[in-house]
Amino acid sequence: MNKIILSLTVFIAIFSSCAEDSGPYVPASTGTPGHILIIMENQKWKYTPGETVRDVFDKPYEVLPQDERSFDYSHIPPEAYSSLLNKSRNILIAKISVNVKKPEVLISRNKHAKPQLMIIVKARNNDEFVKLFKKNADKIISVYTKAERDNLIKVYSTKFLEKKINKKLQEKYHINLAIPQGYTLDIDSSDFAWISRETPRSSQGILIWDYPYTDTLQLSLENLLKKRDSVTKLHVPGPADSSYMTTERLISPTFNEFILNKNYAVIIKGLWKVSGAKGVFMGGPYVEITVVDQKRERLITVDGYVYGGRKKKRELMRQVEAVLYTLKLDSVQKDNNK
Repeated sequence: MNKIILSLTVFIAIFSSCAEDSGPYVPASTGTPGHILIIMENQKWKYTPGETVRDVFDKPYEVLPQDERSFDYSHIPPEAYSSLLNKSRNILIAKISVNVKKPEVLISRNKHAKPQLMIIVKARNNDEFVKLFKKNADKIISVYTKAERDNLIKVYSTKFLEKKINKKLQEKYHINLAIPQGYTLDIDSSDFAWISRETPRSSQGILIWDYPYTDTLQLSLENLLKKRDSVTKLHVPGPADSSYMTTERLISPTFNEFILNKNYAVIIKGLWKVSGAKGVFMGGPYVEITVVDQKRERLITVDGYVYGGRKKKRELMRQVEAVLYTLKLDSVQKDNNK
């Protein structure tokens, strides 16, 4: 079996930290998931600094059937920033003043509430602020995105963990996956599991399968999509006879490599649809993570999808993705009886 040889660049955050986690007690943060409170002077918000910030947060969330901005946000001037508002879960503070000693981006976590992420962007004038914010825009979005995901992972892995399903996956697939309460195990076949959460407004699902790992070529985008389509055609039927889930190819999926809990992994984000029957129009976004389990010489795939018609799906996808990021492989040696 070919062994994977990794040569991944280590990402080192350029941000400096302006505060460590607070003491043993801070109040619970306020605000809705995916929302950022922006503190900036009114005149600066109306013009170039504000336009720059809005342009960044207005960028569409990655791969959704209808465009939704990366984050919702609201703006207040510094004089309105009170002890109540400083409990918000996500805060961005723009400090633009001649009194600023040097331009910098600072991060503070859990300073006034928990969980809380505060980013302070300091500049001496408008032009310097715009240049600094644009340079660090991707990193700023990434930090807020990870904070939202980590908040979900924490509650899914503790007080909201669906222990029966978690135990079942450990026994069958030798993985730890933090399925939250509200999900049910719908299909549990010899090589496939389907776990879902159904509400009158939406559907969220987690699909799991594994198969032998023989060559690094299996981890190409095209081969992973072919494998996905073969699994969903066999196991995920649509609402009509002979219909089934498949991958939408008109919009190209995204593909990235990373390390997940000390294992090489790839993540794909794209759109799914129902095929195989005329007059059936269903679809939505999905995210898929495949991890190399070298001890058992296999690939393990966890695939999360969302269906919600024309309703917003960004936060539903954040929730599904957070579940997938909890994937950990059992450290026990290869089980030849599986």
